[in-house]
Amino acid sequence: MAYTPAAMSGRVLLVLGLLAHLWFGLRPAWERVSSTPSGRDFASYYYAVQVAADGGDPYDTDALDAKARAERTRKEVHPYFYPPPFLLTMTWALPLSLPKAYVGMLVLNEALLATVVALCLGPFGVAPWAVALLLAAYSPIPDNAWMGQANLLALAPALAGLALARRRPVAGGVLVGLAAMLKMSPALFLLYWAVQGRWRPVAAAIATAVLLSVATLPLVGFADQLRFYTDILPGFSSGDYHGLTVPITLPANHSIPDLFNQLWPGPTRFRLSEAAQTGSAVVGLALLGLWALRFRGPPAHDPDPAAIGALSVLMVMLPVYTYEHHLVFLLLAVGAALTVRPGLLTLLIAFFLAWPLDWLRAAQGAVHGVPYAGAVVRESKFLAELALFAVLLSRPRRR
Repeated sequence: MAYTPAAMSGRVLLVLGLLAHLWFGLRPAWERVSSTPSGRDFASYYYAVQVAADGGDPYDTDALDAKARAERTRKEVHPYFYPPPFLLTMTWALPLSLPKAYVGMLVLNEALLATVVALCLGPFGVAPWAVALLLAAYSPIPDNAWMGQANLLALAPALAGLALARRRPVAGGVLVGLAAMLKMSPALFLLYWAVQGRWRPVAAAIATAVLLSVATLPLVGFADQLRFYTDILPGFSSGDYHGLTVPITLPANHSIPDLFNQLWPGPTRFRLSEAAQTGSAVVGLALLGLWALRFRGPPAHDPDPAAIGALSVLMVMLPVYTYEHHLVFLLLAVGAALTVRPGLLTLLIAFFLAWPLDWLRAAQGAVHGVPYAGAVVRESKFLAELALFAVLLSRPRRR
């Protein structure tokens, strides 16, 4: 970047955005993490790798609960339902106590955030002012941090692989394959290469998934790995996340299946009805088809931030559960939209994706009794996701 006035102003904004992130994002997250011995969502990963290292089944929730109770950190743990190779990334936590490992996850998330920011500014060409705005005000970033979530752990290698594949297709495919084996949803990024007819990175990603599964065998045996793919994973489409007892109808759920669940409620609060599953699948396939038609063929610039950003929006909307911390996957998408379509509409989209959950609840209370207003406010983040997808699809196919 040349030392022009615009470049210098971009650097100044980035510094201000970073300072705002440190004070308004990282500082409160650090206070929560350092004062919470239960480890929040991170405890699921922590006890899964502990049980696996002891020769047990990480998908046995009772074993995770027993481990936590023995250490007197918490009475129960959320079920572990990530792919087996994910646990390889958690082995660093084996010698640490849960509180110390929880702090370590916060540090890791900050390093991953720096990687994602560098990729957005570099190969993806997101404007510095847009990155600064996200660092300063995008609430999913601190939400992901204090909850001890692993979204950035998957996003960083996925974006790195998509950026690298232009020059090194095999290496790019390896990184996206790694991301898909940490959380299954990044496998959707393979469509970016598939619609362009670029099969080398796709093949490399598939081979990486197989090799990582083999490498995980000393930690998670064949029978337990097979159980994940044949028993646990198929349940995701119905909302059965291996016994997760979080209602689909939770107001903070911003997914397509949640909308159909409101229209056609399931037999329990934790499972979609057949009609809701069918409706979600039809709409999801239609949106994927629309994306494929829009971005088929070689892009004018690779990596194409609009195509990849729009795909990341679908990656967030299609699963049954889409909570605030999942919206950190949209960092590139929001940054790309602000860069290529700056204006009031895009700023409003960014605002509604970024406003904290307590603001949303306060707004719901303020419009209580106004016809339809409560429903619109409740679904404001989902509507913003849909609008973001439309903005990215409308981008001209040039840099």
